[in-house]
Amino acid sequence: MQLKEALSGLLDENELKKLVKSYDIVGDILIIKIHPDLESKREILAEALHKIYPRVRTIAAVPLYAHTDELYRTRDLEVIWGDENIETTHKESGCFFKVNPEHVFFSPRLSYERMRIAKKVLAGETIINMFSGVGCFSIVIAKMQPQTKMKIYSIDVNPYAYEYMKENIALNKMEGRVIPVLGDVREELKKLELEGVADRVLMPLPEEAHSLLPLAVRTLKSGNEGAGGVIHYYDVSTGRKGDDLFNVPIQRANGIISSAFGNSLRMEIEEKRIVRSVAPRKYHVVLDLRVVKMR
Repeated sequence: MQLKEALSGLLDENELKKLVKSYDIVGDILIIKIHPDLESKREILAEALHKIYPRVRTIAAVPLYAHTDELYRTRDLEVIWGDENIETTHKESGCFFKVNPEHVFFSPRLSYERMRIAKKVLAGETIINMFSGVGCFSIVIAKMQPQTKMKIYSIDVNPYAYEYMKENIALNKMEGRVIPVLGDVREELKKLELEGVADRVLMPLPEEAHSLLPLAVRTLKSGNEGAGGVIHYYDVSTGRKGDDLFNVPIQRANGIISSAFGNSLRMEIEEKRIVRSVAPRKYHVVLDLRVVKMR
């Protein structure tokens, strides 16, 4: 049964048109966006959703135009049905992630993207995850390479995310392979002396990745001709899905790298894809950049 069908007769036609039909299920928590005109109908919405998903423990609502905290990437959530405790454990790709969506960023819609990158990683790589959250990308990657030595430095500024990341590393038995780091990535990379050591860098924070792209390049391996590595660079693009949404992100990445490094680098795009829609005609996109450092 679909939500619109479940609400037939409970909401009028105009109200049904304002339903946000997509929602996220994180563990046993269901999170839905609610249009401002349907705020008074929250209980009706919650009861209908529980009939469709009887196994969920909690239903939480976020306003349709909710503000996202720039630093921690969290939104205001309000429980509208069920248990007030919204800490849960989410299963994905054979991994378990303990999260609290009120305090940390977590999106089940990134599961394909996490696995896509994990499948690209080669045995023995050193990886830097510059915005790791609760450790999902890092742990999925390590899970895909159980027999090889690798190090994944997972850095996040959110202390809640850091604590959950440590729990998730232990929960998935990835100690020593995924290294949790709390702090601003600019400072932590310097403290850990990680310049010139990485085979691969993840930048899964589309709104901010461009400002740290030169720093990501500097962490890639250096030395012999042809040294370098791969950067998974995320950006925000606007336009119609049929348009070329990648022109501006590609131009921006090229411009930033050229300005910072001149002709000392060669950049190739190994893959580009739309990750998800975040608003009408607004998308998160990813460029897999192969960066080669020339002597």
